[in-house]
Amino acid sequence: ALRLGPAPRPRAPMPRQPVRSALDGARGALAAAAFVVALGAGGAQAAEQMATTSGFADYSKEGGVMKADPSCFFEKCGTQTKDCFSNPSCLKGITCLGNCRAEQLCATRCFARFGSEKLNAWLSCTLEEQKCVTTGADVDNSAFYADAPPVLKTFKPSELEGRWFKVRGYNEKYDCYPCQINEFTATPAGLDNRILFRVPKADGSGFWQNDFVEHMRTDKGPQGKASMTVEGKMFGLTFGEQWYVLGESDGTKNVPEFRLVAYKGDTQQGPYEGAFVYTKEFDSIEKSPALMAAIDSAAKAAGLDSAKFCVIDNACPAAGGTIAGAGSEEGAKDKLEWKDLFELAEWFRPGTLAKPTDFDPNKM
Repeated sequence: ALRLGPAPRPRAPMPRQPVRSALDGARGALAAAAFVVALGAGGAQAAEQMATTSGFADYSKEGGVMKADPSCFFEKCGTQTKDCFSNPSCLKGITCLGNCRAEQLCATRCFARFGSEKLNAWLSCTLEEQKCVTTGADVDNSAFYADAPPVLKTFKPSELEGRWFKVRGYNEKYDCYPCQINEFTATPAGLDNRILFRVPKADGSGFWQNDFVEHMRTDKGPQGKASMTVEGKMFGLTFGEQWYVLGESDGTKNVPEFRLVAYKGDTQQGPYEGAFVYTKEFDSIEKSPALMAAIDSAAKAAGLDSAKFCVIDNACPAAGGTIAGAGSEEGAKDKLEWKDLFELAEWFRPGTLAKPTDFDPNKM
């Protein structure tokens, strides 16, 4: 789960220019982006720098000023920048994420519309590998992980091997996507978890099929409170999580198998948390009132309000999917506009534009 896009920086907004025709190719886009950065190259407002932060979102909220190295995008991540900037859909994905200013639901809509491996590679290189955009502060999330729920002492990682459906989710930002299937296989360190889920398009025309693997270790984490620790990469950025198994049934006593899991995690954008319910069949809860009662009891014991759980749609129709946010036909229709240049500058010089109050990725 991610919060993507550079954090805002206090600065008077740059005036928008009338819409003009699209740039043609990476060379023109690179030159224009560099020109826009140069336009804002003076008069940055000074701000007191924080010593520690939990991530981009917290740093921005507390008034920190992001640091960006424009040359890094072109010199250290030149291949990824060229590949993305020469693809209108990928480049519009960058401007879309910049407009979101680290807001998660907004960023997810950007990926549903413009997501691709080219965009993932660009984010991975510029934000994580080469750190073209940074806070300049040390990241410290230790306090976030200190407050963890009590876990089942009887849990064994081998119990998760095989296929499970995620049928209930607690955090609407991260846990409620449709068609969530998790397939666990044993590894020397613990488990690999193949995760499948869909991000629906807002207009109902289809969905973006996501498919990636996270690696789980039989490790209680630095605080010694987790059932397992998890690491993976999603939307180009690495995430780390601690899982807490709170409730379970082994399928006996007329209660079908389930696992109730809470988690805490973080990326460069900041920490996040949630919870979910696994069952072996996608409709196990609908078939068994006893199962729902057992889940409610386990949730209450862990301090969770079962009324807040969303119902995950696992009907999973086969038609309408793409492996990137925009299909080839849809992506070919994307055209760059003059305003995209100024929105692109938000990555190279945070604060170039005022944060939009009514931005909607679906209307780009």
